[in-house]
Amino acid sequence: MEPNVMFWTGAFANMSLVVLLMVIAVRSIRAGNVARHKRAMLTAMALIVGFLLAYPMKVVFLGREDLSVWSAVAVRTLYFHEACVMTMLLAGSFALTRAWRLRNSRIVTGRPQDPPASAPTLKWHRRAGWTGVAGGVLGFVSAAFVLAGFYARS
Repeated sequence: MEPNVMFWTGAFANMSLVVLLMVIAVRSIRAGNVARHKRAMLTAMALIVGFLLAYPMKVVFLGREDLSVWSAVAVRTLYFHEACVMTMLLAGSFALTRAWRLRNSRIVTGRPQDPPASAPTLKWHRRAGWTGVAGGVLGFVSAAFVLAGFYARS
């Protein structure tokens, strides 16, 4: 197997774990388990940061993909995938900033003496989170098509 295909196979496995953790986080918060939600999302974030650190090294050591040998549909699928991942990153970053503002509220600490969560902050955390999840899921699905193209070309 070519090194680039191996890298992208690993990246797809990483994205699979990120999406699984998103599902766990959503289910956890719906069940009222804020601590598990937080752990799942921070773990997903660590996996994403790991990929963001690995990608420049991949470019240095393995180079960029030659898109001139890709079909027009494959290139459009790649661009769609990149847009989805960018949406996930931006929305996730925004959700993280809202979560940071919620960190001392009773919804997070569980202590009744702590202040209640700010409704607007909670609302925007939820909206940004759902946008990030949508971007992640669509990014995962489109990554499957991109990876299939890698396998077909190798």
